Amino acid sequence: MAVFPREIIGLYLEKDRLQYCCAKKGLLGLSLKSPSPDMEPQGSIEGSDYSCLRKFLEAISPGTRYEIFVALPRGAFFVRDMALPPMGLEDAWISVQNNLSVNCHLPLEEVYYDISLSQKGNGNISALIFYASRKEVDRILDIFSDTGKRHLLKRVMPFSLGVYLWLLMQGYPLPLKLITPPQEGSYELGVYSKEGLLYSASWPESEGYDASRFVLAGLEARFEDMNGQVYFLGQEGTPGLPPPPDNKLKPLPLIMENPGVAAIAGALSRRRQVSLDGRVTKVKQFRPWHVLLPLAVIVLFALGFLTWHGYRDLLTVSAQVKTAETEVQALRNKIVPLDNRLKALESSRKLYKDIEDYVKGRPDLYKIINETARLVPEGTRFSYLLYERGKVTIRGTSRDALEVLNLLRKSKMFTQVKLVGSVSRDRFYNERFSISIKLKQGPSQSK
Repeated sequence: MAVFPREIIGLYLEKDRLQYCCAKKGLLGLSLKSPSPDMEPQGSIEGSDYSCLRKFLEAISPGTRYEIFVALPRGAFFVRDMALPPMGLEDAWISVQNNLSVNCHLPLEEVYYDISLSQKGNGNISALIFYASRKEVDRILDIFSDTGKRHLLKRVMPFSLGVYLWLLMQGYPLPLKLITPPQEGSYELGVYSKEGLLYSASWPESEGYDASRFVLAGLEARFEDMNGQVYFLGQEGTPGLPPPPDNKLKPLPLIMENPGVAAIAGALSRRRQVSLDGRVTKVKQFRPWHVLLPLAVIVLFALGFLTWHGYRDLLTVSAQVKTAETEVQALRNKIVPLDNRLKALESSRKLYKDIEDYVKGRPDLYKIINETARLVPEGTRFSYLLYERGKVTIRGTSRDALEVLNLLRKSKMFTQVKLVGSVSRDRFYNERFSISIKLKQGPSQSK
């Protein structure tokens, strides 16, 4: 499948008639395309002495990058075949080139030639030499040059090779023998296999189809696996070539309807294409760098795209991070005063809690003094009172220290009332004492 769209024009060219088909190949497949606003996507043009080609080239839209492939009828070129033993294709190519002067009936400087090699399963090689008169082909090339379309011409190929590529692409069972309609006064019988076009023979149209039996008789001895049915391309013979089992070149017409499709098949095929227009001929070999170089370029572009895409995303993320950092800093600036106020409130809360704890833990001294005064007998005097964390120590004098002790023990506010130290008497016979009183825990004395 093509990465970029291609606009292909296939021409089947005889001296007095041209049949064309214009196709566009893109990502969605093949489609017919008009070569100019005034022309149909496919059709036929009549004209003598190749004037039909000039009419077509002058009619197509200027400036459009078409790829033009021309298929020539059998009468426009000659074919010679050679059988070679097993060897490398490059060696076979050199061997055929060394024998060109022997196999071609015209001087090599007067012809354009190309070679088609087909290697069978046993290693043997079948070589077909296609050559055409330079003068005749140059007349076609000159028309392309005169109309300013020479740069659009990609191949001048034998029609029979286009037929082979079309059969291969359409999935016809091979090997197959096929007779084409009269082309420039000649019939052609082609022998097609999976390896390639193995044989091409022609005879004058004046001898009719019946002459094909003499050609076929020679093939039976030469090709042991070629004894099957002979088909005819078109309406002039029976049996005709059946439609393709799976038409893979829709929406193009069938090759029986428009021979220009043979040239398009050559354009779409990845096989080596034989060309009779003076191009440098060489064998097509698989070179690893042919695959590795495009693959490396694709990988390089892919990595470049991913790098650029990642760098663009990095810039976007960096800008977002900077924006977020700016916003975070602005929020921090707003939070600092609030945080200071929060710390001040927390300090105030702790101070209030300390004051509250102090107030709750502070004894109600007035109640303690009143309770003590209520319980002790008359004549009791206190000279000292000390409060220490739920504990009160008092010193005083009374007629009876033991009575004071017992009366204080009766209070519901006091617990563990006991004398501290010894009791003594003063000169008035009053007893000096020191009493320790532990206060009961209550709402007013809770911590």
